[in-house]
Amino acid sequence: MSMKKVLSIIGFTAFVSGVYAQGGTAPASSAGTTTVTNPDVPQIVSKKGEVYLPQAGDWAISLDATPWFNYIGNFFHGTGSTQSPTASFLNSNQTIIGKYYANNNTAYRMLVRIGINSYSQNQEISSSDTGQTFPTPQVEDKRTISSHFIGLGAGIEKRKGHTRLQGYYGVEAMFYFAGSDTTFTYGNAYNASVDANPVWYDWNSNTTTSGLPRPTEDGPGGTFGISLLGYAGFEYFFAPKISIGAEFTWGINFQTTGQGSVSIEELNSSTGADQTDIYKTSGSTRFSLDNGINTAWGNSSGALYLTFHF
Repeated sequence: MSMKKVLSIIGFTAFVSGVYAQGGTAPASSAGTTTVTNPDVPQIVSKKGEVYLPQAGDWAISLDATPWFNYIGNFFHGTGSTQSPTASFLNSNQTIIGKYYANNNTAYRMLVRIGINSYSQNQEISSSDTGQTFPTPQVEDKRTISSHFIGLGAGIEKRKGHTRLQGYYGVEAMFYFAGSDTTFTYGNAYNASVDANPVWYDWNSNTTTSGLPRPTEDGPGGTFGISLLGYAGFEYFFAPKISIGAEFTWGINFQTTGQGSVSIEELNSSTGADQTDIYKTSGSTRFSLDNGINTAWGNSSGALYLTFHF
């Protein structure tokens, strides 16, 4: 994140906080606090009686704040954005973090990320049909990439602080399933008598080529992972029940990827006919002990969050 965007974040937060302060913080003589039920646990309220900090029984939702502030930073500094705000959010790997406050200092966390994607690319190339010379006939080659990510997690969070600046720490466990598959279709089919050297589009080199072999499907093995980590962070309540904060994670992760396969259309060396052969690809296993373990979820260590409490 650039320095301009960081300054925009600070300025925007200070501006919103100032607006709320002008609109109704507690009188200076009370230092912005009033005691609610327990004199040892002061609660910060505005003149309107709105409580800033989360209470027992509250629910909360945390979202990655990066898309918000990227857009705000571009807006204030006039650099513009090549994407609409909606597109910016859709292109982010968002993990939703939900919380339930058992009491003022303890919350249970739930994490969910469900992503299912399918992306197709079409490429027009010259047809092998020689019956027409003008205009040059064309056919379509197509590549479709599909992927999925399903993850769930749960944890417990402890909180400290009685001002708008709150600190927290805790532990959580997560597991996830992920996979992908790529398929290829070609407009020029192989035919030993009519077109023994078909032209097709090579997506790896982004150029047209000809002949066989050529891929028809690439399916890496599915991935299963499990993580156990600790985390610590802070958040500042710039408005009643709305906060911005950052979080650091550290822990262990175990991940295994199964054996995959690649399908290739190629010529039989004995008969000269085309056929589709399937070749196995290797799997893998990984164990790590490091920070930012939940990067696979779309988050990294030091990520910014916006949290809304209800």
